[in-house]
Amino acid sequence: MRLNARRKRSLESTNASLDRLNKQQIIDETRRNNETPEQHRARLDQQQVIDSIRRDNETTEERTARIRSINRGRAKRVMEVRNNPPTKICPAAIPQKVKEQCLSNFYKRMSMDSLQEQVYVTCNARYNEKTIHNMLLSDINNSLLVPHSSLQDIFAASSAHSQRTDFNRQKNFADNTADQAIPNANSSSYIISNNRLLYREGLLTHRSQSNVDCRMCHQCWLAILKGKFSKFSPANGMWIGDVPDQLKGLTIPEQKLISLYRHNSCIIKLHSPWHSANTAQPALKGNCITFPQNLSSIAVSLPLSPNELSASTKIIFIGSSRPSWHHLRKVLTVRRQRVLDTLVWLKNNNKLYGHISVDKHIIATLPDDDVPESISETLDYILYDKNVHSEREGYTEDPLISDQAMSEKSTSDFIPINPSGVLDVNGASVSAEDINEQMLRKLQIDANKQSVNSLQDNTNDELVHMIPRGSAPINEYNNPTLLLGLYPTLFPYGTGAFEDTSRPVKISSNKQIQYLLSYNDRRFEEHHSFIFIVFNMLQRREACLHARLMTSTPFFSKTVEQIVSLNVDDIKQVLNGVEKNKINTSSRNPQVNALLSQVKAVGGKVMGSAQSRSMLRNQIHGIIFNQGLPSIFLTINPADINSRVALYFAGVDLDLDAIIPNNLPSTYQRAEIIASHPVATAKFFNRLITTILETMISGEAVLGPVKGYFGTVESQGRGSLHLHMLIWLDHKYSPARLRENIKDEQFRNSLKDYLEDIISEDLDHL
Repeated sequence: MRLNARRKRSLESTNASLDRLNKQQIIDETRRNNETPEQHRARLDQQQVIDSIRRDNETTEERTARIRSINRGRAKRVMEVRNNPPTKICPAAIPQKVKEQCLSNFYKRMSMDSLQEQVYVTCNARYNEKTIHNMLLSDINNSLLVPHSSLQDIFAASSAHSQRTDFNRQKNFADNTADQAIPNANSSSYIISNNRLLYREGLLTHRSQSNVDCRMCHQCWLAILKGKFSKFSPANGMWIGDVPDQLKGLTIPEQKLISLYRHNSCIIKLHSPWHSANTAQPALKGNCITFPQNLSSIAVSLPLSPNELSASTKIIFIGSSRPSWHHLRKVLTVRRQRVLDTLVWLKNNNKLYGHISVDKHIIATLPDDDVPESISETLDYILYDKNVHSEREGYTEDPLISDQAMSEKSTSDFIPINPSGVLDVNGASVSAEDINEQMLRKLQIDANKQSVNSLQDNTNDELVHMIPRGSAPINEYNNPTLLLGLYPTLFPYGTGAFEDTSRPVKISSNKQIQYLLSYNDRRFEEHHSFIFIVFNMLQRREACLHARLMTSTPFFSKTVEQIVSLNVDDIKQVLNGVEKNKINTSSRNPQVNALLSQVKAVGGKVMGSAQSRSMLRNQIHGIIFNQGLPSIFLTINPADINSRVALYFAGVDLDLDAIIPNNLPSTYQRAEIIASHPVATAKFFNRLITTILETMISGEAVLGPVKGYFGTVESQGRGSLHLHMLIWLDHKYSPARLRENIKDEQFRNSLKDYLEDIISEDLDHL
């Protein structure tokens, strides 16, 4: 087929060849215009992998020819600029009218009317009100609102239990007018009417059932109009239920005692009260891998033994003095009756716990309401940590050291938690000698019961915490119950599985994670480790996807031959060089370079990786090559703690257009709210930056004509986000031409007026 096509093309005339190429170009453009964002990204990623591999495998002659072609194009553009010099246009100050219009547009985009969120009747998620669609329940096909057949067992079981559950059908729309207007009669987030499951906050009740309006998000509305199931509706099997009282308010040790799976490790860092990690946004470092519990005992019985709990959980306290037992109990306590009630509830209501038996002997060993001895005995104290202050570092003054904030210190009575991922949890970079030395030191300290002073002497040493685990990690693919067993407090009924093949409409893991983080009660956003685990799972999937794309290319066979010829010593030498930041590509053999090239190609697509940062630098170099040097370097560092918008996204009841200062939380309370709602903070940051770009920078705004920009997002020590941005102004001046024109006094004065106009401390004069 290919040979015939090539032979046919070799015989066609020039005009026929041009016609064929034009038709193919139109077909390609149409296909690209109609492709989804996922298809667009996959196509670009695959093309980048192919280009990278092609360059790695090209011969010296091919590389020389490619570089010559690039240099010829560059020289051609330089000659065009020299032969057609731009007209000398003096920069001018931005007109006041333009500034006022930009500021007006900014205020409008950040007003309550533009930012208000609503909850919807079929998905119980919070989305912007601009996407709302009001519908009559009578206009919706009932079958599209009836829960999926996989949930019917839960309905049947709930009616058989004597205890009240979320499925009690105590209220029905059809009873009478009074019943129709009582969506808040009980604490359930939903009601059941005519076998339809409807979320309360998405309903607008009126006098009769026919006039009951409901709110739907755009995605659900489109599906309903087409007569299809909405992706995140109970009709599609996407229902997780309300968290019952028995599962609310569990401490971290209690949650680990009742879960079917556990993380590879859990190191909890506690700080002294005040100005601590409770006001620091979480950050991820390293990898989180999930392992099953001990299969011989845990798979058939719970709770976890206290001794096994201490083996997988490490507590480190950092402060100027030892914590009081009262403070430790608030974070690490285990309540025997609470654990028992939780397991009984899960066994009766969660289908994953149906085969689990409650081990009363282990229950009896749990404290009534205290920190387990196995945890308290392994608690480490760091009485001085020079790195603590780095967690508050940033570009602006810390808002928690103001006089007003410091006056709130006396009201704080807690021990904050700093949730973070763990680097090198498998001890891959720790030698056996280091492990033995640390274990002997720990045994000696425990045996001699050394004083606080001797402990303080050892606080600067790197402690090695070995976490026991099974022989193989849990399979993260085609394992719908993984997160359900890991987080029973988030999925109390064992429903809402990931990649569930029984659903009529399939849901990708990415989309489901986005949905859960927008869930109305914010349980997933506020959990101490859920975001870390799912983010790391997505990272690994990205790496696997692009590795598969790379290995499927025809160029990879040559690379395989090079990689296979590597030995262990070659790889160890490279790893040692990477660890010491001494990387010399010229001294490495071609096989090692080929392997690292493939790793770089795959890692560049993994969000948050070092290789992805390198890819960003390559993109900046490409823009500079195309557009020239940037004109402005800009850093935007939003004050999330002082932002009313961030508080609103975090669930604080505010009218952004009519703020009463006395009704706002205190400085420290705002810091706690922001730190415990990372999704709300990210949403605020994204909305603010997008609005600034669209109203203040793009086009002809407060910086003048702008033809392009490139920005990267980073987090500072406290965890809050900020943006570094390069901006290209729309002018034709090269550095040499600008240096020549600056000699002109009129041009120089105009440029100075322009710079003084756009660089200002505030906009109070507007």
